[in-house]
Parts: sequence; C-alpha cells; structure tokens
Amino acid sequence: MISVAMPTFETFGRGCEFLSFQFEIFKKQTFQNFELIISDHSKDTKIKELCEKYSKDLNIKYYKNELQRGSLSHNTNNAIRKCTGNIIKILFQDDFLAENNSLQIINDSFSGDAHWIIGSCEHVKDKNLTRFNKIIPKYNDEIFLGNNTIGNPSVVAFKNTDDKIFLDEKLTWMVDVDFYKKMFDKYGPPKTVEETVVIVRHWKRQLTHIIPNRIKNKEARIMMERYAKTS
Repeated sequence: MISVAMPTFETFGRGCEFLSFQFEIFKKQTFQNFELIISDHSKDTKIKELCEKYSKDLNIKYYKNELQRGSLSHNTNNAIRKCTGNIIKILFQDDFLAENNSLQIINDSFSGDAHWIIGSCEHVKDKNLTRFNKIIPKYNDEIFLGNNTIGNPSVVAFKNTDDKIFLDEKLTWMVDVDFYKKMFDKYGPPKTVEETVVIVRHWKRQLTHIIPNRIKNKEARIMMERYAKTS
C-alpha cells in the first residue's frame, strides 16, 4: 500500500480548493491500494469537513495537528509518522499527481533494492493547467549547497521502514536538500523515474516566494557547517 503524506493548512484561503482538486485526481487513480494521510495545521474546520465529504470515495485519515502551527516540516513529519503503507509518498497541498496512473508508476518503481525514488515533474502557473518545464530529477554531490537538482519533496517516495529519515524541523529554505543529503548518506542514490508523476504549481503565495533572504543565508551557512567537511 502507498501512504500519501499530505501536510495541509488554510493556504491563504485556498486550502480546500487545492485539496479538492487533488481528491478528484485520486478518485481516478488506476492503482487504488492507497491511503491519504492528512495532517492539518488549519485553525478552522474547512479541511476536516472536506475530508469527511470525500471519505465515502477515498481512504482518508484526517489528523488535526495543533503543534508547531506554521512549520511545514513539522506538519509533514507528523503525516509521515501516521503512514501505515509500505511506501510513503510526500505530496504538498498545492501540487498534484500528473496522470491517472501516477500511483501505479510509483508503486512499480520500487523494484529490486530501490529504497527511495524521485519522480519527474512538470509545472503549471496557478489555475492555468498548461504544463511546462519538465524536470527529470537527479542527485548531485553538492545538493546540500543548495544546488537542488531534485525539486521539492512532492517528487519523492520512499520505503516505510523503522529507520526512515524525517525532515529537519529547524530548517525552512534548505529543508529539502538536507533531507536528500541524509537519504543519500543512509540509503545511497535514489532511483529516477523519467515519467512525469507530479505537477508542481507555481503561485504567488507558495513558500519559495515568501521566505526572507536572512533565513536563506542563515540556512546556507548551516548546510556548509553540517556537510562541507564530510563531502
């Protein structure tokens, strides 16, 4: 079974819009052995009510998360901890699966000794669903410096084991490359899926557009101190 770990919040008034869009895609998946793990940082009950509405069609497990509200890494980790499937797929609220067989592709990619996979993605501009800029991700030895050739964690899936890696909850800007570096150090290189499995949505309030430069610079220094001597 695939557990889809989905951290949610109000998303500046668009949380239910993004999530209902995702739910409709999940209903059409050819691979149906999955659960949706919703860890919700919302202060209101709109996302909870939306999950209840779709629960008749989808295997949704909703969890209200009152802790560290506003921390995407903490909320993602909370969703990961609730996953019961043998495969964990991270999917952020504003991104979505590319095709009706995306989960089937992810499931089939865990052949041999693959411990984690990185799927190709394309991009859209907010409500315009015309795709552009396909990225075939790859790992590189300087990824911890911010040379992110993988993308955001929505392209990642990994085996659900007792020794799994979690996101560093002290980081915001560099949390993804830190996660990839730790995954590589522990499990080796990821398997790349060249088929597009995720669509990354660009819109004006997404996290990458609102993080101040002082945080970016601080976390870049942390990465240098953490990994430069061992890489």
